[in-house]
Amino acid sequence: MSITAKRSEESRVASGHEARWEQHNLERQTRILEAAVAMLEESPAGADIPVQQIATRAGLAKSVVYRQFDGREDLDCRIRAHLVDEFSRTLDAQLDLSTGSVDEILVRTIRAVADWMTDHPRLNEFARTGPIAVGADIDAVSSLKVRMSDRARGLISSIATLIDVDDSAFDAVPFAVVTMVEGTLTQWVSDPEPTRDRSEIVADLARLAWYVLDGAARSAGVIVDPTAELSAVIAQLSGQAARRA
Repeated sequence: MSITAKRSEESRVASGHEARWEQHNLERQTRILEAAVAMLEESPAGADIPVQQIATRAGLAKSVVYRQFDGREDLDCRIRAHLVDEFSRTLDAQLDLSTGSVDEILVRTIRAVADWMTDHPRLNEFARTGPIAVGADIDAVSSLKVRMSDRARGLISSIATLIDVDDSAFDAVPFAVVTMVEGTLTQWVSDPEPTRDRSEIVADLARLAWYVLDGAARSAGVIVDPTAELSAVIAQLSGQAARRA
């Protein structure tokens, strides 16, 4: 084997080893984060969970946890980031525009938020205690709001392009709707004697969100039936735009 070939083989072996080690570390980090989340779910409000207990739940030594994370602050940030990532995937699935009417999409997405806040109070509480990265200046819930606003803005922009309308009328809509939903549900969850049950608050918020969307759409010259299948509505409006061109 030539020197060049030998070095190439050594580089390939080293790269493979690094990839396996990186995957090994990723799997350990996931075990630690999932263990922390499980313990948070089981703990009383405001409880602090020692790193040793998290390590034990993950089946690892405490020293392993500190090799995977740069101290307790980094671990807590990564736990919150894990929560945001997992919940974002849930919301992305509900925001699938290929199935359902606007009404149905709004209801199922807002219901997912209400379900999470109601069914996972400790996770909701913990997500508000700090950022998803050391040094970040907003808490995890605010980061999630920004992420979902950006996601909604991207969806609206894509639709606007398909139907050939200016999407500037919708610039403030995503964050306004996301903030309204999160703020209202936070107040509702904290109310010891709410006057509306979960289905009622979800329906109310979906209706209010539609009013905001409908107002923006009409200002852009677009009228949408909120009860019609959205994919069919987009196809129809796109066809009309093509005929105008």
